[in-house]
Amino acid sequence: MRSLTRRYDAEDHLQSAFVKYLERPDGSIGHPEAYITRSAVNLSHNARRREQVGCIAPGGWDDTLGDARDTAPTQEEVYHARERMIRFHAGCQRLPRRTRQAFVLHRVEKMTYRDIARLMDISESSVEKHIARALVFLSAWMAQ
Repeated sequence: MRSLTRRYDAEDHLQSAFVKYLERPDGSIGHPEAYITRSAVNLSHNARRREQVGCIAPGGWDDTLGDARDTAPTQEEVYHARERMIRFHAGCQRLPRRTRQAFVLHRVEKMTYRDIARLMDISESSVEKHIARALVFLSAWMAQ
């Protein structure tokens, strides 16, 4: 959803930059494409800075604090995340030992297939198969 919002924001910035270009007197811009592009980028940077810093609205603290949003997850979201983690862990325990070992080494320890193959004394192709098996099983397990 965030990338979709950013896409709309980018289109809005580009449109604003184009309108800004059209409002300028004719002939005052030597390179219109560069001007529009740079303007859109600047609008994007300014918007991002406003998001990070936040705007202080005129009025009292009550107005400003009223716009503050709590980004912490709700208790319900935390509960569901824990339940999913418990389910995921149970699914990992159901994997064959070597498949689980290859999966954990790759996904948790961030080891390459080549390093896992050396450590487990198997081919890289076997590592790929173990990890693919784990992903297929865990996807189906989590979907149940």
